[in-house]
Amino acid sequence: MKVTELAPAKLNLTLEVGEKGADGYHQVQSVMTCAALYDEVELESGTGGDITMTCDCPDLPCDETNLCLRAATLFFKKTGIACNGLHIGLKKRIPMQAGLGGGSADAAAVLRGLRKLYRPEMMIKDLERMAIELGSDVPFCVRGVTTMVRGRGEQLLKLPKLPLCWFVICKPDVSFSTAEMYKKIDEKKPACAIDALGLVKALEYQDMLEISDRLGNCFEAVLDPDSEIFTIKKKLLALGARNACMSGSGSAVYGLFTQEAEARAAAEELQKAYPQTWFAESV
Repeated sequence: MKVTELAPAKLNLTLEVGEKGADGYHQVQSVMTCAALYDEVELESGTGGDITMTCDCPDLPCDETNLCLRAATLFFKKTGIACNGLHIGLKKRIPMQAGLGGGSADAAAVLRGLRKLYRPEMMIKDLERMAIELGSDVPFCVRGVTTMVRGRGEQLLKLPKLPLCWFVICKPDVSFSTAEMYKKIDEKKPACAIDALGLVKALEYQDMLEISDRLGNCFEAVLDPDSEIFTIKKKLLALGARNACMSGSGSAVYGLFTQEAEARAAAEELQKAYPQTWFAESV
């Protein structure tokens, strides 16, 4: 049997990072949503033998370090189901090292697909609990709806859906190491005025203008003032975005638009300087 799962890109509407705990993990608070920029995961069961994987991106290793393979191995281990052979085919569109959760989204898609193939009665919450062992963004990606995420990523509070809007997502050539970005947070301890609760209220009222006014990411506070991130943000605002923000620990930046035509035109214009630019509808 075969199933295909779409893995949407993750966007942080807000992102705050707290102190590092004794376990070495930082406590986070983030309002996350998804954009219609998708990887595609195809699962084929009953292939005989082991779990195998192919990917159309040559830069992505398809060995035991890959989150898709780790997700499949974890699923069979946790459920006690005997694997009768599984092949994972991955088509990549979400850029890597961008703060868009591509690897996490792919792993979550594997878990959702395996649930359909082998254990359809399993609750989504069971998958979310399993997913935290793979990474802090994976439980959210299993859920894939606008959510307040706290703790290490295991505390999920479903929020009202983000009203229809459009994103222009831009990935510059520069990439940021997540570990280095967290190290800078620990060293600089930046003060960030991020109104996550105000954003939650704006979602409840479905007020798009109030929502866009409250986008914020504490990682921007540890960037150099001349960082290309701020250049891209200014370009997006000049092209009509209601607001612009870096996602995750970077380096992708997104602009939020309330008019589809403006967003399409902005993406086309930005692509001239930044080829890795995408237009995507909210999910």
